[in-house]
Amino acid sequence: MKKISIRYIVVLISLALLVLVGLQLYQAKQLYNQKSDAYVEKVNNLVASIALKHERVSDIKTYAPIFGNEFKDQYKMALKEEFRNVFPVQETVSIIDTTIFENGMPNKYYYVAGKSYDSLSGVSASHSVLIKDLGEVNALVNHSVSSKDSANLAYELDRKVKAQLITKAKFVNQKMVDVFRNATNLTPQQRIDLSFLDSIINQVFKENGITTSFDYAIYNKSSDVVTFPAYTAHYNQDLGNQDVTKAKLFPSNIFEDELFIGIHFTQKRSELFGEMWFTLLISFLLIVLIVVSFFVMFRTIVNQRRLSVVKNDFINNMTHEFKTPISTISLACEALGDKDMLKEAPPEMSPFVNMINEENKRLSNLVERILQSAVIDRGELNLKKETLELNQIVESVVENAKLRVAAKSGKFELKLSPKSLSFFGDAMHTQNIISNLVDNAIKYCKKAPIIKVETYTDVDALVVQVKDNGIGIKAEHLDKIFDKLYRVPTGNLHDVKGFGLGLSYVKAIADLEGWKVGVSSKFGEGSTFTIRIIKSEKI
Repeated sequence: MKKISIRYIVVLISLALLVLVGLQLYQAKQLYNQKSDAYVEKVNNLVASIALKHERVSDIKTYAPIFGNEFKDQYKMALKEEFRNVFPVQETVSIIDTTIFENGMPNKYYYVAGKSYDSLSGVSASHSVLIKDLGEVNALVNHSVSSKDSANLAYELDRKVKAQLITKAKFVNQKMVDVFRNATNLTPQQRIDLSFLDSIINQVFKENGITTSFDYAIYNKSSDVVTFPAYTAHYNQDLGNQDVTKAKLFPSNIFEDELFIGIHFTQKRSELFGEMWFTLLISFLLIVLIVVSFFVMFRTIVNQRRLSVVKNDFINNMTHEFKTPISTISLACEALGDKDMLKEAPPEMSPFVNMINEENKRLSNLVERILQSAVIDRGELNLKKETLELNQIVESVVENAKLRVAAKSGKFELKLSPKSLSFFGDAMHTQNIISNLVDNAIKYCKKAPIIKVETYTDVDALVVQVKDNGIGIKAEHLDKIFDKLYRVPTGNLHDVKGFGLGLSYVKAIADLEGWKVGVSSKFGEGSTFTIRIIKSEKI
């Protein structure tokens, strides 16, 4: 892993962590503001409620002595005087004209109905009569009302009631004048009883579940705190005007100077945070979890990078150490293969010398692949690009592999494009990646291999396709076969030797060249590998 990659990862994760912490802090602030606004609104309503309740109770305390027993007794005397001059028996009389036919002749009658009620005894009575002449009616009426007719009676009652109402109005008016005369020009200390106000505040807070400690003060219209000769534990004469919720005392009184009550909650923030503690705890734990995860991940990345460096150094040292004995074995094989040496050597030795020489070459190729892989990982591989002809490279690779295919009773089916397929690339690595694909087609075929190699042109690319009839690859392994050191698992059977470097090398070179490598496979039927060499203007 490159240092710059680790640096980018650390920067990105750090930015993500900072953004997440910022979001958590922003959400906590928004929640605090919402709680604070709701708290302020609740406190404003409570303070206004305290002011209203204090005014009502204060009015009752002020007017109760004035309208006490004296007022009740005088009002009762006025009512008695009102009805003393009115007869105790209340009567109503109604007279209705009617006509009754007797022997076919109409006769005029009067229907007289009367009701009476004795307010002292609570006895009521009603009577009615049908009479002919007016004289009988007058006698009945005069007898019922003690020589007073109905019209005079109604007039007399109306006159006396109005007189008594005027008397009561004068009485009440005089009492109200006395109230305002006694209540005006009072000082704030005379108008307000702090103990009484303190009890109202505690009662309202208790009813609304407020347990936070508080201070309060009384302010005049200049926002100065009013001093009292004696004050309660909650009254703070040094309260000031900061962070104080105010409401007007005596809001309905327009005749006297304005006074205000201001309440300050000393533990407002602690109460708000007490309501938010669970949310803040979750946010804090989330941040801690992310920081710990970041630390563990960063430490893992550093350890992986260190192990990768150690691994690459080991491979480099190992392969370089292998080169010396490989070179020595190669020189020994050449010496033993010399004609002068063969004359003195027994004839049975020659096949063994050739075998040693071939295996030494194979070992040398493996060492070179490992070295190339390490160079690619370090990003130190330099491609020597030049103009190449694809058909020639493919034909050369197939020609070199014919003996190995023939040894397994197989064959090549070569189909080259009739056009010249020129491209710009590295000759050695291009030939190596095509050779790797052909080698895999031969190795991973349990029956007689039939390998189809084809070249053709596409819209924007030159295409090399290697198709075999081998064992194929399962779908779940297709996206991993180009990973370094990855081999398709075969259980405990390892009949095909390799290191898992061939296809990773093919993919690495294709990426460096800007080409594309693709694969399609059906398990048990074979695989098809495709290299798309993107056309370049520089040819």
